[in-house]
Amino acid sequence: MSHRIAACGFALLLVLTGCTSTVEMGNGVSRRGDHLYYYEGPELEATVGTHQTLNALGENWLVLALYLRSISPAGKLSVERKAVSVVTPDGHRLPLVSQERFRAAYSEIHTLVRRAEFATPSRQTDPRALRYCDRWFFAEVGEGFAADELYLANFEPCSGPLVFEVPRGVQPGRWRLVIELEESRADIPFEVDDRW
Repeated sequence: MSHRIAACGFALLLVLTGCTSTVEMGNGVSRRGDHLYYYEGPELEATVGTHQTLNALGENWLVLALYLRSISPAGKLSVERKAVSVVTPDGHRLPLVSQERFRAAYSEIHTLVRRAEFATPSRQTDPRALRYCDRWFFAEVGEGFAADELYLANFEPCSGPLVFEVPRGVQPGRWRLVIELEESRADIPFEVDDRW
């Protein structure tokens, strides 16, 4: 996935969310503005951007921006594609789409994916990042290979879009991004609505 656009992403995310206060949501999750959620657990630090869910109500695709960094005491952490899912407001669990499905649907979702890339933080905005991983769960044609497993380090974060197919259409309400890890589980609630 191209990260050329992502270099300015975090700055845009801050502009879009404004200087609103942080709201603690419990279990290591805080909401920072209307469309930015931060999680810190025993193994993983994650920032989830939901700005591109605006005007997604009723659509068959949900795209999120995600920035991941290991804070595991071991220093390294792996995150598998099959370990990432969302839970809908009515309790249905939806897996991350496969690379094949991503490419097949790209003409439908490319605008959402580009917005997510633009809104994803990058190493230029994280002073702890010495390197930036060049892998992600999805790859466009000519952009290398998709990864079924990401290897994170505290000095080498990864970021990109997450794409979920929503057969019943995106509904408003509280969703949850779930990332199953070896020794813990990141459970990050976020809101989908049509508010700017």
